[in-house]
Amino acid sequence: MSANETTQVSSVPTFDCRQTFVETLIELATADKRIVAVCNDSVGSSNLGAFAKQFPDRLVNVGIAEQNMVGVAAGLANGGFLPFVCAAGPFLSGRATEQVKADIAYSNFPAVLCAMSPGFSYGELGPTHHSIEDFAWMRAISNLVVMAPADPKQTREAMRWAATAGKPTYMRIGRYKIPAVTPEDHSFAMGKADQLRD
Repeated sequence: MSANETTQVSSVPTFDCRQTFVETLIELATADKRIVAVCNDSVGSSNLGAFAKQFPDRLVNVGIAEQNMVGVAAGLANGGFLPFVCAAGPFLSGRATEQVKADIAYSNFPAVLCAMSPGFSYGELGPTHHSIEDFAWMRAISNLVVMAPADPKQTREAMRWAATAGKPTYMRIGRYKIPAVTPEDHSFAMGKADQLRD
């Protein structure tokens, strides 16, 4: 195959849930002045550029300091804000588990912890960047809602739920483009399984 030739593997369109994430975050922040984003030097990989441009005073970048990032989010939540905490999945879950447990979940603060690019999304960077234990770690924490939206529609609905639920939440946001699998007439219900086919 020449450099100018391409092959189409599938005609099914695919979508980047990180794009849906930032569009929904901007929508939510436009309607709710309490919403802020907190990240760990991950504006690019968390796809927060458009949010930062529109709300420069509502983005807190703590640098590569994940425990501090979660602590800052807890302080913001305690002060009446609604933080969406964005970091690569392995670092949010692995480095800041104690802060997620004690500062967010046990304190019952309404913070939305957004694990960006989970699983093997950073495969080429090796095991330090793999997030394969996060479900086990986060599900063991009392009072923490854990969810993994399957596609853009579920990402939007999960974010809207998290923004109004008033609960500590851990949510995975995938890195790779994926097909939309959720029917348009779908109604999101936390804790309810969605059967896509028999």
